[in-house]
Amino acid sequence: MHGIKKQALLPVLLLVLSLLVIPLTANADTIKGKLEGLTCLLKGYLCPIDKADPMINLEKDFVLVTADGKFYYLSNIGLGLKARHALEVVEATGKINPKYNTMTVDTLSVGGKVVWSQKAQDEMMRTLQP
Repeated sequence: MHGIKKQALLPVLLLVLSLLVIPLTANADTIKGKLEGLTCLLKGYLCPIDKADPMINLEKDFVLVTADGKFYYLSNIGLGLKARHALEVVEATGKINPKYNTMTVDTLSVGGKVVWSQKAQDEMMRTLQP
C-alpha cells in the first residue's frame, strides 16, 4: 500500500516542479542588438566611431538598439560594463517594460557567451558583505 502511494506521488511532484519552472522561463524576453551611446543616438550622430573614440567617456548611458531601430535602456547594468561592450552586438534576456523602453536584465551575452548575470552579481554582493 505504501509503495503505491509513493508511485502516485512522483508524477504529482514532477508536475508541481514543472509548473514552478514554467513561469520563470515564460516571462523572459530576449532582445538582440548593438550597444550604442544614448547621447549619440538621441542627437542623430554616428558615434562613437570605435572604442578609442573619446565620446565613449562622455556618454552618460548606453542603450541596446535593435535592427528595427528600437532602443532599450538596460536599467540594472552598470555604465562600465555597457561601455566595455559598446558597439558590440549583444543579447539581453530579462523583463521588458514597454512603457519606459527599459529592460531589467537577467543575463547579457556577447558572441553567445554570458558576460554578466544578475544572479552572479547578487552572489558577488553576498560574498562581499561582512
